[in-house]
Amino acid sequence: MSGAVEIRGLRRSFGPVQALCGVDLDVPEGCTFGLVGPNGAGKTTLFSILAGFIRPSGGQVRVLGRPPDELPPGTLAVLPQDASFRRQVPVRSQLELFAKLQGLAPEAARRDVERVLELCDLREIANRAPDVLSHGMRKRVAIAQAFLGEPRMVILDEPIAGLDPAQARRIRTLIQAEAGKRTFVISSHVMADIETLCSRVAIIDKGRITAQPEVADLTRRGGVVVFTLEAAPPPELAAAFQALPAVAEVEAKSVERKLQISVRAGTDLDAACGDFLRVLVERRVAFVAMQKGTSLEDAVIEATEKPAK
Repeated sequence: MSGAVEIRGLRRSFGPVQALCGVDLDVPEGCTFGLVGPNGAGKTTLFSILAGFIRPSGGQVRVLGRPPDELPPGTLAVLPQDASFRRQVPVRSQLELFAKLQGLAPEAARRDVERVLELCDLREIANRAPDVLSHGMRKRVAIAQAFLGEPRMVILDEPIAGLDPAQARRIRTLIQAEAGKRTFVISSHVMADIETLCSRVAIIDKGRITAQPEVADLTRRGGVVVFTLEAAPPPELAAAFQALPAVAEVEAKSVERKLQISVRAGTDLDAACGDFLRVLVERRVAFVAMQKGTSLEDAVIEATEKPAK
């Protein structure tokens, strides 16, 4: 598979501040790729370089086989984290302008705007100005502009931030429907969204990529089972699980009401889950959820936060 993004030794400084410190990154073409990390880690700086908004201080960057500033119009679409629009100018008019900037002829631009208005459920507000819309509605307009034309790659910086649950679900469904048709690179602080949408992820911390595995590998779905209980796990529960031959380690998290069970290599995880359920039933311990693997949130925290000494 060819690479949508190929980065080697990327550096970017702002005066004495090193925002990116020798980043290496590969994003396969056609995948939905997540970029995660704490505030100030370098995510937005990296996106700005990929989009050609700013130049790197050093290193090599290729987007779809070219330097970012040599990409043909319409190849790359971007949703900046804080996208804004002209006041008192109707949404439809602004989207038509953006479509023309993507390289579409006037009539084709008008047709494509109608397509993305329908795609993002925005027809009813198309003739309103952005300044009379809610924050969530303006966010959907910004997402609509990122789907204009037929971009081969779409960069979405915090696409679901500030949306209510119904709007967030609508945008997740839209991204899932478009997955495979183009490459998506998405950042979000909501790890559940990244876990749902992305097959691969890179963790960035202090301007460096610390890992870039498949999501399934990062969350150890083949070797960990996590139960969320109705109440804090009773003290004797961990010992009961530890006595099972398939169990390598048990961690009880009382505050989070979770029981995390690591299984031994070569274990049939489905069969082991049956044993785990029997232990809970026998001890009348109620649970509200069971998942294979840790959450992406836990994996990212573990990768970016060193334990206090």
